[in-house]
Amino acid sequence: MANSSNKVLGLEEILNFIPTGKLVVSVYLLVDRSRITKRDYQTKLNSMIVGSKEKLEADTNIDKSQKKEVFEVFEKVKAFAYDKFRADSTRTLAIFSSGDGLWEEFRIPIIMRSKIIIDPKPYTQSIRSLLNNSKKYGVLLIDREKAQIYSIYLCEINEYLAAFISDVPSKVNFKSQAVLRERKLYGRLEEKLHHFFKVVNDRTMELFKEKKFDYLILAGRKEIIPNFLNYLHSYLRSRHIGNIDAEPDSNISLISNKAQKVIDEFEAKTKNALIDRLIDEYNPNGMGVLGIDGTIKSLLIEKIRILIYDRQFTHEGYICDSCRYLTVEYKDKCPYCGGKPVFYNDIVDEIVEDALNQGCEIVDIEGNEKLIRAGSIGVVLRYKL
Repeated sequence: MANSSNKVLGLEEILNFIPTGKLVVSVYLLVDRSRITKRDYQTKLNSMIVGSKEKLEADTNIDKSQKKEVFEVFEKVKAFAYDKFRADSTRTLAIFSSGDGLWEEFRIPIIMRSKIIIDPKPYTQSIRSLLNNSKKYGVLLIDREKAQIYSIYLCEINEYLAAFISDVPSKVNFKSQAVLRERKLYGRLEEKLHHFFKVVNDRTMELFKEKKFDYLILAGRKEIIPNFLNYLHSYLRSRHIGNIDAEPDSNISLISNKAQKVIDEFEAKTKNALIDRLIDEYNPNGMGVLGIDGTIKSLLIEKIRILIYDRQFTHEGYICDSCRYLTVEYKDKCPYCGGKPVFYNDIVDEIVEDALNQGCEIVDIEGNEKLIRAGSIGVVLRYKL
């Protein structure tokens, strides 16, 4: 839990960074194991560092002490990527570091172009767009005696939202010889439980209104959740995506893992439904485009609302070395600026990042046969072409 909180604080520090006079090195490294091997991304990192060093050496506006600090940062980045980092399910690694001790690394769940940028501030444009696309999930762990609400964001529990304690005992053992008195006691306990559930529901609704979460998962014993559902506000019911079986004192990592399974199932279902609409509705009606050619054309004229692609999809193409114009066809010179198009084995990460920078929603999925047959990539447009 502490690590997650630190990660959120680190992200806020980067997004709200105030220049200190030191140069900040921003590294984005594509590490998706379905596209690239460890040796390949290490080689790419080394190549980018060599190129950045050459540019820095030639820059007469930067003094020697600043250059030395940046070169030391490069060595730290290399050591981390070579010796400590394990890609696992990460698709892009982002590192922000400077000579005055700044060091933050983030695992980004989508593919992005590998690059190094050296500026007075961290380069965060793509991350900001990604965060705007990312949903927050509230997890409410409820029992007769207590309740806790957490927020899951970017696959991690990152915020402890609220906690409640009731004065209802976990269970009551009645004696048969005092039936009337015990019935009254039972009634009072049920009243207290009713009040407790109402307080929890009201506070959960307030947190939803405060945009602390977009969707809700209920966690608790199987006999508790159906009872609490009767108290859940209608708005919250429409955002309720599933339940997980858990004890009141369950380990937070166990709660997180179970909740992530619910989230993965919900997101897969949502993405598959969107693909169905893209192919069956948006594309025939002129509000959607399928295939890489149409996707690139829509990207170049900035008409994409949602970019959808298969995670395994790769496609070779050409990128202008001056204005970064994209095309899958060879051209002697860029039709926009006259620059030289450079061949790339895969341009899908370029498409994704350009779409992010245009503020598009990004939807990645794996194994949807309908999308694969339609070209493995497509877009929902802002308006008809």
